[in-house]
Amino acid sequence: MKRTHSLPLFLVLLALAIAASWRTAADAASRAYAPQTTPTAPPVTNTITLQVQTSTDDTSVRVLTNENLYNWAYLRIGYSKTPYINGIRFQDVQIPPGSQIVSARLLLYNGSWHKYMPIFLTIQAEANDSPLDFANANPLVSERPRTSARVRWEIEQAPPEMTWFESPEIRDLVQEIINRPGWRAGNALAIILESAEDNQIDHYLDALSYDFGVTSEGAIPAPKLEIVYFSSTPIPTSTPTLTPTPTITPTPEPGRLAIEQAEELQCNARVHGDTRNWGDNVQLYTACRPVWPETGPEAVYRLELPFDGTDVLINLYSQRLEEDLDVFLLSSAYPEDCLGGADASLLREGLDAGVYYVAVDGYDGAADAFTLMTSCRVHFANSLYLPVIRWKD
Repeated sequence: MKRTHSLPLFLVLLALAIAASWRTAADAASRAYAPQTTPTAPPVTNTITLQVQTSTDDTSVRVLTNENLYNWAYLRIGYSKTPYINGIRFQDVQIPPGSQIVSARLLLYNGSWHKYMPIFLTIQAEANDSPLDFANANPLVSERPRTSARVRWEIEQAPPEMTWFESPEIRDLVQEIINRPGWRAGNALAIILESAEDNQIDHYLDALSYDFGVTSEGAIPAPKLEIVYFSSTPIPTSTPTLTPTPTITPTPEPGRLAIEQAEELQCNARVHGDTRNWGDNVQLYTACRPVWPETGPEAVYRLELPFDGTDVLINLYSQRLEEDLDVFLLSSAYPEDCLGGADASLLREGLDAGVYYVAVDGYDGAADAFTLMTSCRVHFANSLYLPVIRWKD
């Protein structure tokens, strides 16, 4: 009969313990050498407002005589006795390479003189990584290279005297400069205005330049450039964070705005949003735009006015021109209380104090990111205005 031999029990237990420790060490080693996944930085929306800083950073050039009028107190825009080309240079543009331009607009301060209307202009940027200023020692703005991107600007009526007015959307011009291989954050950027070929003689206006100084109201009227852009944030650390308990949000009632989820909107402020983060609860604003099919999702904001007799101006800029976003002002959550709707600019005058709602909705299913700018002006009995409230800054 064959005899079997068995190991003592303590040797069996020792072998199992050693095997377990080897598996633990192997698992730790595999984790140590496994590739670590770095989260992708989400895009961040930034807004910068630049202003001309020196006398040689803005100029008007008479095309027929090549006179460089950088030290004038105003910029002659259009066609006087000669066509004019204007150069407007902005220093220290802190936009990183690779950024996506969402919106860009030139802001000019209208002086007290203009001739005939309309005025037809062409807007381009100087095709240079960091343009020189417009001192006489440097090339004339009329001789400098320009972007292939261009925008036509038609000024149909003269803006009110001594107020800011703005250009059409020029983000494509700025994007072409930011996309240049030599672009670096902190470079200068120059905008070029030229009287268009179909602009007629004596169709011009005078905007104030850096050399004007300060207006009687204390405003600095040198030209401005406002840019909204997307960039990346620093890489986040891998430190774990506690996940908060989700807040239960009431389901909005169909056919009315989701005012329970409304974000706060202040007078004389700017907000950035995206209708794609919202639901579609209202399709028709029956009291103001009953035939517009607003079948896209709508973002909702709450605007509180503290004074009677307040004028409210709301400007809407969508990120993509092909997406048709509209803006609406309501006195309640219901479409029958709509006070007005517009494609891009909505003005309502003499509103009473109280709470209002602003909706950004998508025509025919449109949805997109956007920028919303709100300006308020109060009419008091003595006709004085709040000094901090203005239409554009």
